[in-house]
Amino acid sequence: MLKWLLVIGVIAAVYFLFIKKSIPLTSGKKTGSKTPDDDTMVPCEECGVYISIDEAFIKEGKYYCSKSCMEAK
Repeated sequence: MLKWLLVIGVIAAVYFLFIKKSIPLTSGKKTGSKTPDDDTMVPCEECGVYISIDEAFIKEGKYYCSKSCMEAK
């Protein structure tokens, strides 16, 4: 009986030390929340031209394609 408990303990230790560590954890993002990626395209609030988020100008949570469009509002 003690041998079986020892074998089960060793198997459990191997599982928790090696196998469970290799499973990647999620990055903490909720599945319902959307965060913009660098390649996401958004329309300019002034002229409607689509631009990527990393090139956009942001003012008060709205995206603009240029400073002239941003200052027009």
